[in-house]
Amino acid sequence: MKPPKRAPVLLTACLSAAILALLWAVVQHAGARSETAAQPQPAILSPVWAADIQQWAAHIAVLADVYGLDPDFIAAVIKEESNGRADLVSEAGAVGLMGVMPAGPGLEWRPPAEELQNPAVNLRWGVGILAEVVRQSGGDVYAALAAYSGGWAQAGNRVPRAYAARVLDNYGRAVAARAGQSPDIASQWTIAVEITRGHVPAEPLLVLGSPPQAGLHLLGKHIIYRSVDATGKAYYVVAYAVPVVLAEPVNSGLAAMAVNQSSDMDLYPQVRPLTDGVKTADNSPHVLIACLPSLDRLRGQASTRWFAPSNCTISDR
Repeated sequence: MKPPKRAPVLLTACLSAAILALLWAVVQHAGARSETAAQPQPAILSPVWAADIQQWAAHIAVLADVYGLDPDFIAAVIKEESNGRADLVSEAGAVGLMGVMPAGPGLEWRPPAEELQNPAVNLRWGVGILAEVVRQSGGDVYAALAAYSGGWAQAGNRVPRAYAARVLDNYGRAVAARAGQSPDIASQWTIAVEITRGHVPAEPLLVLGSPPQAGLHLLGKHIIYRSVDATGKAYYVVAYAVPVVLAEPVNSGLAAMAVNQSSDMDLYPQVRPLTDGVKTADNSPHVLIACLPSLDRLRGQASTRWFAPSNCTISDR
């Protein structure tokens, strides 16, 4: 009598085990995906923005990723230019969400006003221009915003600089809210930046716009701009929200540095300090608050340590 053939039975058992293992893996993967989907995803924009701006969040997110800009920084420009109205045309002729100037003398390469009223077209052009002036400024987004408003030739004038200060005020509020701090603790905000290129250590901390009046409080560390040059070297600008004029105390858990303006330290040549000098409480020269006699040297530069606070004297403009 021949022994029973066990191979088919063993093969069937192995196949059954493999199928069960595969089904279990599928169930586990589906469960993990369900858990991930159930977790709240971080919002694209800070909650400080109203619905008129929040409605463009998806468009902003795509362009922010392409051009390396913080979505809230783009939203701050939209807030100042149009408050979220895609059909708005300014007295100067700037069109749409980001106040883009249409085709005209010297700007023949731009779309006409009719096309710029399309939100997708307007955002693509506006964010592209904004990223370009930030790159040209070497990370000095205050100067870049002034140039975005009036061009580099007018970037040192009062009106474009006031525009830049308003955008940074709104942007600082957005960053503070993301950091869990009420933006209402200050009546005015600005930002401070650190500029890093490749493996080179970050530049000294630059406080842009108006200097803080009650010590330097740094909130919501994040990257406001990132890029990679043709050689593959990374370049990015780290930013913090800074309250200029405090209305309420800042949470004690947040980073803070007291700024002492009594030093006669000359931090860099060719930069005239805003006061006799600036230093931090521990004598560290890593905070720079200075006026720039001329913004011309910023134009088209790949890097810079200079910036222009909004309260520089007339002689510095």
